[in-house]
Amino acid sequence: MSEENNQLKENLKNTNQWIRILYMVLFWVILYFVMMVTGILSFIQALFALATGTDNKNIRKFAADLTVYLNQIVLFITYNDERKPFPFAGWGELEAAKEEPEVKAEAKPEAEIEPEAEIEQEKTEK
Repeated sequence: MSEENNQLKENLKNTNQWIRILYMVLFWVILYFVMMVTGILSFIQALFALATGTDNKNIRKFAADLTVYLNQIVLFITYNDERKPFPFAGWGELEAAKEEPEVKAEAKPEAEIEPEAEIEQEKTEK
């Protein structure tokens, strides 16, 4: 029990954790404003689509960049990424740096894979 208390005291004295928490609060506030901008862009895009019959490509591109930024903020706030997003990194630079190897599942040969329709047909025939 005393070892746990000592560990807790050390954690509370760790300035790196407190600095991280301050950054998290800052990014939480930024997240709020970015969500408001995203909502406004969605409304403007809807009006543009009603007026012209198609979306605005520039708004769509900017909104796509904002969704990447939102993802970066959420990853940082939830301790899934240690890198701080913009303005502490360049706009969009984290995505390029975060490339991780994909985990590939073993693929079965096509002969082993049966479409669902064939499986259903076999069940009804039996």
